Amino acid sequence: MITEIIEVLAKITEMDKNNIPEEEAAETIQRESKYNKNTIAAAYSWLHEKNRQDLNYKALKNNNESKSIRMLSNDEVRQVGIRNYDYLLHLYNIGLLTNNDFEEIMDELELFPEESVKTENINILILSKFLDLDKWSLPGSRHLLYSTDNIN
Repeated sequence: MITEIIEVLAKITEMDKNNIPEEEAAETIQRESKYNKNTIAAAYSWLHEKNRQDLNYKALKNNNESKSIRMLSNDEVRQVGIRNYDYLLHLYNIGLLTNNDFEEIMDELELFPEESVKTENINILILSKFLDLDKWSLPGSRHLLYSTDNIN
């Protein structure tokens, strides 16, 4: 399930980068893949929330964030694994991960035992960036509700 969500997030980000409208992208993803509407809707919701949090973060940081990405040493690549490093770089290149996300994930992966990092671990760390619990509000928080919304 976690891998599916990351795949949908990556596809949505890639289509957004190619200026494909959201409705068309959602229909294309659902038609061409095995993902259901709920997974696609959740992915869009998390992307929207993360983009909003990134904008808040940039406003607080005075735009001094580095535009370059850190290249890993041979020891770091060996610990993470070349396939996992390529996977992270791919997600960074399509825009799913920011510089800060990439750095934080790499810092967290250094805590794993050597050569034991799996794609599932990376996917969980990526989702933790979308469900960032140390931010001001959780995804779907009360201040995002409108007067016309119903709470079950």
